[in-house]
Amino acid sequence: MLQRLVLAAAVAIVFGTSPVLAAEAWVGRWAIDPAACTGFGGDTPASTALVVTDTSLRWFSGDCRIGKMYKLGRTAYIQARCWGAAANDIPVTLDPRAGDRMRVTWNGGKTAEVRRCK
Repeated sequence: MLQRLVLAAAVAIVFGTSPVLAAEAWVGRWAIDPAACTGFGGDTPASTALVVTDTSLRWFSGDCRIGKMYKLGRTAYIQARCWGAAANDIPVTLDPRAGDRMRVTWNGGKTAEVRRCK
């Protein structure tokens, strides 16, 4: 009985003090125009939601998987391997801001400010 209590206490300590893996601030569904939040597809940044997971990106020019990535603070610098209209490796920068906003630079283009979809 004592061994079970000791084991239970050890498990509680290990799991109670282990770090919790939080989702990255840039993971989620984002859009320049809130009307784009509910749809799929579109051929411009303003008409398409940006969907970001831990391993992939999807926006107006195609679907991509995250290849190389490094972070400085909360900003992610990504080399994305894309197929579709943008079938190559492209640079993507995701720079989360306060108030559920994020700056996105996609393939060296103009930086867009997006908002998290609700």
